[in-house]
Amino acid sequence: MANPTVEVYESIKNKIHKGQYSPSESLREQDLSNYYGVSRSTIKKCLLLLEKEGLVTIEMNKGAKVRSYSLEEVLEYLELRASLEGFIIRRAVSAISEEQISKLEETLHLMKKHYDNNELVNYSQFNQVFHQIIYDACPNRTAVDLTINLKNQMRKYNTKTILIPGRSSQSYAEHSAIFEAIKSRDAELAEALMLRHVNSVRKIFQENYSLLF
Repeated sequence: MANPTVEVYESIKNKIHKGQYSPSESLREQDLSNYYGVSRSTIKKCLLLLEKEGLVTIEMNKGAKVRSYSLEEVLEYLELRASLEGFIIRRAVSAISEEQISKLEETLHLMKKHYDNNELVNYSQFNQVFHQIIYDACPNRTAVDLTINLKNQMRKYNTKTILIPGRSSQSYAEHSAIFEAIKSRDAELAEALMLRHVNSVRKIFQENYSLLF
């Protein structure tokens, strides 16, 4: 039998990631209880789980809200993510299999197809697949878990960056260069290109904060 707490928790989490619940939006227990057809006790448990993941803030006498981030917090997050992503790809290059390299190439082709058709949401989805293949190849699972946790907290914003004019072409060029470095098994170059990629995302946030948030 399905666990209602897990089901509701996953549903709310998914809505936050997709931006269906906006930053700072109140998550009223009674409204959620009515919507999901579960007790307020179940909703409380879900909100506490989401708070532990950094997706929700809960204040005494004010209830729960979707967590919002200041520009300073976003830039700090991206600074840390750049270091982690660089470390991950450096470790992944020496361990990645030929099959995984083929998957990266196939994913890159699909990204190009969606980019050419201006299907930016689909492009963004395969962008995530591209990075996941690199994560899967990295033998240091702690670094991967930390990075994925960071990205999950910011996912609702990350997917919006591709909609900034000019970002899609820049993004595709960055991923193409990263792929070529991996294919050549040049760990130093791959790390440098990944750092440049994440820092270009950081610049997008810095210049378009009001649009993304």
